Amino acid sequence: MRKRTLARVCRRNSYLAHTHHVQNNPMLVWMDECDSFIQEFLWLEAPDCVLWDSMLPQCPDCEREAGSYRCPQCFDMRLFCQTCTMNRHVDQPFHTVEVWNSQFFERCSLRSLNLHIQLGHPIGESCINPHRTHKDGFTVITSHSIIVVNLDFCGCSSVSQPTQLLRARLFPATTIEPQTAATFEVLKLFQLLTFGSKVSGFEFYQCLSRLTDNLGDPPTDRYNVFMRIVRQWRHIRAMKRFGREHDPSGVGGTREGECAVLCPACPHPGKNLPTNYSSLPASQAWIYSLFLAIDANFRLKRLSASNDIRDPGLNQGFAYFVEEKKYKEFLAVTTDLVTTEPSTCSNYDAVKLANIRGGNGVSASGVGTIECAHHDMKRPVSVGDLQLGEKYANMDYLYFSSIRNHSPATCVVSYDIVCQWTRKLGARAMAYPNGVVDPNFHQTGITYLIPKFHIYAHCDECQYKYSFNFTPHVGRTDGESPERSWAAMNPVSSSTKEMGPGSRRDTLDDHFGDYNWCKVISMYLLLLRKAQEAIAMQAEHVTAFNEFSSSLLGDATTAFSKQIWAYESGQSTQNPYELKLAAESQAKVRLQLAEEDSTAISQDDSLVIHKTVSQNVLISQGLELQDQQARLALDAKTLRGHITEHQQSQLVERRNRLQRRIAAWCRVQELYMPAVLPLRARAENTREGNVNAEHIKLFLPSEVIASIRLDNQLARLKWRLRYSQVFDHLAELRRHLLILSTMYQSKDNLSRGQKSNTRSVALIKNIQGRVNYVCQKYRSCRSALVALSGPLEETGWESLVQPLLDADVRSLKEGDDMGNSEGRRQLSWIWSSQRTSEAELTEGMNEALQIEWCKARARAQQWQEECILLREEMTCVIKFHQWQADTWETRAIKATSEGHKAYAWRQRQTRLTLIARCRCSWKGIEEKIQGGEGAVSAGDSLVECHTRVNI
Repeated sequence: MRKRTLARVCRRNSYLAHTHHVQNNPMLVWMDECDSFIQEFLWLEAPDCVLWDSMLPQCPDCEREAGSYRCPQCFDMRLFCQTCTMNRHVDQPFHTVEVWNSQFFERCSLRSLNLHIQLGHPIGESCINPHRTHKDGFTVITSHSIIVVNLDFCGCSSVSQPTQLLRARLFPATTIEPQTAATFEVLKLFQLLTFGSKVSGFEFYQCLSRLTDNLGDPPTDRYNVFMRIVRQWRHIRAMKRFGREHDPSGVGGTREGECAVLCPACPHPGKNLPTNYSSLPASQAWIYSLFLAIDANFRLKRLSASNDIRDPGLNQGFAYFVEEKKYKEFLAVTTDLVTTEPSTCSNYDAVKLANIRGGNGVSASGVGTIECAHHDMKRPVSVGDLQLGEKYANMDYLYFSSIRNHSPATCVVSYDIVCQWTRKLGARAMAYPNGVVDPNFHQTGITYLIPKFHIYAHCDECQYKYSFNFTPHVGRTDGESPERSWAAMNPVSSSTKEMGPGSRRDTLDDHFGDYNWCKVISMYLLLLRKAQEAIAMQAEHVTAFNEFSSSLLGDATTAFSKQIWAYESGQSTQNPYELKLAAESQAKVRLQLAEEDSTAISQDDSLVIHKTVSQNVLISQGLELQDQQARLALDAKTLRGHITEHQQSQLVERRNRLQRRIAAWCRVQELYMPAVLPLRARAENTREGNVNAEHIKLFLPSEVIASIRLDNQLARLKWRLRYSQVFDHLAELRRHLLILSTMYQSKDNLSRGQKSNTRSVALIKNIQGRVNYVCQKYRSCRSALVALSGPLEETGWESLVQPLLDADVRSLKEGDDMGNSEGRRQLSWIWSSQRTSEAELTEGMNEALQIEWCKARARAQQWQEECILLREEMTCVIKFHQWQADTWETRAIKATSEGHKAYAWRQRQTRLTLIARCRCSWKGIEEKIQGGEGAVSAGDSLVECHTRVNI
């Protein structure tokens, strides 16, 4: 009986568990209802009445005839007669209806029901003018099908046929006797789909074709017509958005770059900058710097299809692509002016492949671009085709075109080959034809740098000279913004590479515009996230830098400060970030290690126990014995598994010597600590077999203070010795880590061949073993301090003697285990711990500390600069949106057409909405920026900023 009850309980629990699992999984719940879903789908295949009898119901509208027609695209699925179906679709003429043929619903068009579409009159009203135009078989491309309709153009007025179509929200394929049109709805849908999914026009049209007929009998091909309509639609929308019809000059008066979506956070004179920005001192003018990034993309190539005569572009330099005619004329006359120069840096791809990229059948090997480096947005008239690689002439033209209409007082330009590109940039600028280079162009206010990711492919000199990480007044800019935008643009290359030149430029202009607009509407979130991160990182790195500075001995901080200020102000050419001492040779390191071993052996042999010893000697010798045990244990572990007889004999001899010394020391210990006798006796009784010398318990005061009563003076003596030891161990650990990093550098630079590399690896293992040994000694010392601190009531020492984790044991050059970049890297606390003597600061250690101090200072300073830049960018964004709102308000007031006024007021409201979002999201951010740790204001000079971080 009990077994049956238990079985029922188990089955019930299993059922409840299964039920709970099903109820919490929507897919499992749906699978149980799958049959009912299929039944409902099949129910829709026939009228409700046919399921009960064979009689069709009367038409619910007229109630005279039987209803046999229904429209799947309307919500009302009842059956109507032919006349009522036509009347109900006068305002929905592009639907496709179905008729019941006594067996199933068969598709039919409204045209077959003799429905006519009348243009130029209200819905349902016919034109009685005898000169009206009737078109039987007019093709309309909609968002759900490609249909043929009967279309009547009005003859009552002089309005042209294309105009009548446009007023009916139909975009005509031509202005002369149009036979095809596309609805505004399908054009909007296709444009947004291309932005989001990068679907090609051919794929989209094929989808519409299959929606119309999926039995292999497609409608008349209108693909080429549809793509022509799409191009015109994009162009009209762009002209409308940028107010060209609100300007008396119209489309013909459009200036170059006028139809590009501008970055609201970038400095724009006359739009979002203060009137006195050009007269500000250098300590404040840097916040209005323009950040540019130069790059090329060789995926956006174009095959040799069509030409500019057969396929002209509609955007003639109005947006992002430069004006093609001027561009090609420039390239034609500068071919002989710019020659290939030998590289003085790494053989970088952009230089090496400048004359290789391209190939047969390709008219454009890619595109070059100039972008906003701080906000990842395409700049006006800053994109152009590359004919054969990333040549200087192409990139120069795009660069000068980008800054021609915007000449800021200061500018930061990043380019992956900037070290080669800028060598003769001034000479090339002077040789170029008039009109290409701004007459006011000068390089004194321009800083040229290399993007952070690309810089590691350059030589060491470039990594110090052109690094964003070590350059003041750039904040946390990385210069890699083009790479992020290319990731969004690369999917469209599959459809643009086979387009004609004009179609391709217009299509990419449209995609660049949408990419910029998405950045504009999300700018409030982007700057908010950046500000929140910058505030936290500023406090973190300023605090870390101050702690590191305070740990240095003597006037080291002052000396380092003078060197970095002299370099940044241009008074010195000596780069404080550059490593000047050569890596130590293997022979030198081996000699140092041998001398250390000799010292350790001499200390081991000098450990002699006298008949009469003091407490100081007892504790000191006990600590030395503990160190000998740790070293012996580490060596025994290293030799385990592949030890030779000679090594084994040496190990046994060391154990015997150590065991004799421990025995002598224990006899003296019993005089001062008699309470350890029962502890040692208990340990010997529980011991199984012989115990190696390295595992014998010494019962030092820190080990037994919790279980026996000790002399307070003895415990205090042990505390003082242990507390002094931890800092010696940290100094030794720092020295070994520095040697280890130089050995890795020496191995990479000097070791060649198997023999040399094997020796280097063996030496590195030796040093790593010493690092492990020092770590073990430090942890043992700290454990003793933890045990003694309670009975001795010692407090406040934990902030200086921190737990040593494996992640903390890293050199100056290494980041943490999370793989953080240079700007987010944090020093391990072991390097900011106090130093015990000037002897630790050898020449190599002093240089390493100076470089790391300068890097820590740069990290703190750049996060401070980022906070300043972000606060100013937030102000610029609001000012820019307000300027655009005022511009549209002026256009609305001056407009003579009600349509022009309504559109201008709507655009003004769009900008006001963006302003409201920004102000709501950024509420309280400025106070947090100004009140955080290490906070600085935009008006602080460089020296004042340094003072804020206690340099």
